[in-house]
Amino acid sequence: MAQEIFNGLKNHQKTGTRHIIFDGLKNHQKNNNPRYEVDIRWNIKQNNSQQQNDSQSSPFSFSDGVLSIYFTSEELKGELDLKPFPNLRKITFQNNVQFDNLESIDLSKNENLCKIVMEQTDYQWNPFFHNYNFILLIKEMQIEDRKLEQLETEIAELRQSLNYKDQIITELNKKAQQTPTLSQFRELNNIALGRTDINFNKLMQEIKRLKLKDFNPYFQEQKNTFEQLTATAKNKAGDSLKSILDLFLQTSRQIIESEDKSNNYDSFVQGQLQGQLNTCRTLLQTKFTPEELRSLLDKQKGLRKLEKHS
Repeated sequence: MAQEIFNGLKNHQKTGTRHIIFDGLKNHQKNNNPRYEVDIRWNIKQNNSQQQNDSQSSPFSFSDGVLSIYFTSEELKGELDLKPFPNLRKITFQNNVQFDNLESIDLSKNENLCKIVMEQTDYQWNPFFHNYNFILLIKEMQIEDRKLEQLETEIAELRQSLNYKDQIITELNKKAQQTPTLSQFRELNNIALGRTDINFNKLMQEIKRLKLKDFNPYFQEQKNTFEQLTATAKNKAGDSLKSILDLFLQTSRQIIESEDKSNNYDSFVQGQLQGQLNTCRTLLQTKFTPEELRSLLDKQKGLRKLEKHS
């Protein structure tokens, strides 16, 4: 079998082979063809004629990642698989090699193979492949697997893109459902202004007026409640703590306003205000319970929220 030609190779030679040269000159050497001289490059220097004869009897030579195979057409029969050479990148067929009995060379496992070179030194010799049924077998499965993996990656990316677009479409549909239609605007305009032609500026002003009309009584009620609580607290504080109570409420209001401007307000100033508020609270606790002071601040904060929406 043709595969037996590799039995004499060591593992480091198989893994280190990057280039295989099929050389048929040995065949013509046996035929004593006077027109050609055999030039065999060995990786070991021949120091005597005995070493040279031994080298010429070997079916291969290996040097610097190049494996040269010397054979006759009778020596290679059946199928030849180059799977033992995982790092093979190049194959060269030279010197009119003849594969009279070789059926195929399987390259399906040589993923790094990128070049096949065919050389012929004398066009009067027989054709490159003397056996016309000879084939180089490169399994399409390997190529198809790579294509399939690439396609699966592309499909995954497309699905991710489609999911993202579906989310955008869903959000836009929600916004579209929440946005009044033109007919709804006309109906609202007719109710608020008693007219069918739409005037957005006038409609907006009317909506604000109606909102304030309904909101103002409630806001005024809450404001009056807070002012009554403040007056009651001042009476309880007496003259000695009245100014401390005013500072307490003033500082609290500044802190509330600083929270509304959280990104633009100086954190150092905010820290100072919080310290001042705690100092005032400590002094006021001689006449007020913590619950009374907390209730007063909560009312103040609620009133501030109403002011923002008014």
